Amino acid sequence: MSKNISWVNLQELNLEYNSIDRKGTAFLSENNSWFNLQALNLANNSVGAEGARELGKNTTWANLQTLDLTGNLIRVEGARELRKNVSWVNLQVLKLANS
Repeated sequence: MSKNISWVNLQELNLEYNSIDRKGTAFLSENNSWFNLQALNLANNSVGAEGARELGKNTTWANLQTLDLTGNLIRVEGARELRKNVSWVNLQVLKLANS
């Protein structure tokens, strides 16, 4: 999916409970064509702090409004990495429950 360049109108991606882990999150964060992505649900995917760091590197998703990382054990380290992202200027909802 990270190499996908045809879904330029993708607005919502729900990958909850898919065992994506940190490696999969890194691949997702490399996508640079989902300009219209508004909601990303990665709840319960074993993302961890490393995955949060990789996710936070994305600079394309400026329209992202909702990011759900519930149940991913990102801990304080992962939250610190996410806050470094300055591209998600439209982010309104960040779910980190049980993280």
